[in-house]
Amino acid sequence: MYKKNGKGRMVVITGPMFSGKTSRLLEFIEREAIAGKNVILFKPEIDKRYSKNYVVTHKGYKVKAVISPIDFKAGDFIAKKSREADVVGIDEVQFWDENIHFPEFLDTLADSGKIVYASTLNRDHRGEAFKNSKSLLGIADKVYTLAAVCTKCGGEATFTQRIADNKPVFGDTILIGGKNLYEPRCRECFVKKRD
Repeated sequence: MYKKNGKGRMVVITGPMFSGKTSRLLEFIEREAIAGKNVILFKPEIDKRYSKNYVVTHKGYKVKAVISPIDFKAGDFIAKKSREADVVGIDEVQFWDENIHFPEFLDTLADSGKIVYASTLNRDHRGEAFKNSKSLLGIADKVYTLAAVCTKCGGEATFTQRIADNKPVFGDTILIGGKNLYEPRCRECFVKKRD
């Protein structure tokens, strides 16, 4: 697919919701654009929380993005769209299908000489690591691990709690939402599902 030239790298930004992952991703992309690099930013087609065509932070900062499929078509689509790019940004890696080996594809992009910036949640609402996130962290050149503020005690939050009526709820792994569905929690305040 790509010829390996050794100039690329992969930088991953991870943490719970509301830790500033997307803000940091957009900051890195903006810096690369200021440096004169050709940048492209992708978002998963299922993430329409704030905008269909922009990556948007919880604080409202937004950058135009290319909408990517999240299934087996993703690799070819991103490869084609990013052919001329020096820098590839990927928001919300956990949303891509776990069976398409998406982190390995991003590694191939980095091997080809592209600088890849990727944001991903560290854990799902049950406190379990996303498969894509685990794989991505294992192959990254640099990892930024961010924390949020626990909504219960004000401590350092590294978990994301799904809520309804201010109580923890559990369900499908993927349910896209914002402050209406999720809260950052520290380990002590995070409620695990009991079997």
